[in-house]
Amino acid sequence: MNLRRDVATFVNSYPSLEVNHEFQSGEYTSTEPVSFKVTLSGGDEDEEDEEETPVEPVAIAPFYPLKKIPNWWLVVGDPQTRQLIGIRRVTIPKKSLTVDLKLTLAAGTHKLHLYVICDSYMGADHDITLENISVAQGEEEDSDEEEDDSDAMEE
Repeated sequence: MNLRRDVATFVNSYPSLEVNHEFQSGEYTSTEPVSFKVTLSGGDEDEEDEEETPVEPVAIAPFYPLKKIPNWWLVVGDPQTRQLIGIRRVTIPKKSLTVDLKLTLAAGTHKLHLYVICDSYMGADHDITLENISVAQGEEEDSDEEEDDSDAMEE
């Protein structure tokens, strides 16, 4: 057992993740989902690495019984109301990954956070405050009225 080698292996495999996000431009309404793109990319991108085939990352987890592939949870929430708005689990098989999240928001102004949580490494998580999102009240469809009319006819 070589302690220095084990420490060096862990430090070299610790994830360095860059997180970029972008909301779809335009006006938001409560009847249409808001498109939100998140790009996750590894920290050290060399030109030489791009030519090689992507290698699936493996977490350093000596007490885990199988090969552990790190997963990342993208969580969008409102910390003031403690509501979960959207969640998705992703694995980053290559240097970068872009995920399109569809968020359904009620009318009003929202102060959202994006939490990027790693299931394999403590301290690798990100807590990103997003810009304020203003959502207008959308027009409701007439499908409820049609159902009420058909119920009245049956009676």
